[in-house]
Amino acid sequence: MGTLSERWLAAYRTNFSDYELAASEVKSQIEDALRGSALNIHLIEARAKEPDSVSEKVERRGYGRPGQQFDDLIGIRIITLFDHSVDEVAKKIRNRFSVDEGRSSDKTSKLILRQVGYRSNHLVIKASSSGLEPVSTVLRKTFVEIQIRSVIAHAWAEIEHSLRYKIGEGIPPGLARRFDALAGTLELVDREFSGIEKATVQLVLDKSLRYLSGQDLDDPLSTIQVLAALIARRPEMKALGPDGLPLPIEDGFKFAKILVKCGLMTVQDLLNALINNDILAVIRRFANTQNYPLEPEQASGIVVIGSIVGTWNKSEFQKVAVFQDPKLVAAFEKGV
Repeated sequence: MGTLSERWLAAYRTNFSDYELAASEVKSQIEDALRGSALNIHLIEARAKEPDSVSEKVERRGYGRPGQQFDDLIGIRIITLFDHSVDEVAKKIRNRFSVDEGRSSDKTSKLILRQVGYRSNHLVIKASSSGLEPVSTVLRKTFVEIQIRSVIAHAWAEIEHSLRYKIGEGIPPGLARRFDALAGTLELVDREFSGIEKATVQLVLDKSLRYLSGQDLDDPLSTIQVLAALIARRPEMKALGPDGLPLPIEDGFKFAKILVKCGLMTVQDLLNALINNDILAVIRRFANTQNYPLEPEQASGIVVIGSIVGTWNKSEFQKVAVFQDPKLVAAFEKGV
């Protein structure tokens, strides 16, 4: 290891806490870039590379100018629930940050015919050098690697790294084949989960068309029925869920249970509530408090369901944290 590398490593160890702070700042920037998008994100985590790992990599790779050669001193990992969300997340990142295409790579697209293994999209970016010193100095001179992959692909990567990578060159061919077979199986599982999610969305859309034509209105309220009724009655509603759904599926599940507690038992009950004058008045008052033009018909599913619950049962309304938007609460307090 050369003198320049040794000096750089010593400085990195000394200033490691600054890199940890910079990693937290980049995470905040990433969260801001993805906020408001229905991308099925399971987890976002950040880290600064441990000094011992940095030292090992400098030695192994023979880095002469580590500060310029490292891509991953700061690393962000974005884990999505479904494989098809990976490209959508990557697009959002590209729209917000300057991506170094030469250092970035889509590991999934590089898998050739009959090849299985590590699936992940790696984007190397320069983050905004915002924040106070010394964070801004670190960000100005440091690349950030963002790894984007699904939960299933992440599980494979973690297990494969813990076992196969650390075994090294001495892994027997039979055991290597078992790793490859598992990678292929998990890729099929990933595709099936994505297919199920898309089929669920299609089921909601199909049901919304039936409700629009007056069919199946005696369906008991559950997740699918709540989402479909919102689409049927309020097609202009902002999509908060994946693939254009008015709410995330888990919110549809939660809100269906609350609506039933409030006495709304069927799709017809919910459709009637969506045109109830008292509820519409609350939504209009909420719309009038926004700093940007908002038609009542464009109010989000959270506001609409919150208005119904608050009108039907104030105690249930007060139990749900997401309904406690000060402007929505104020819309009730002003009266009809």
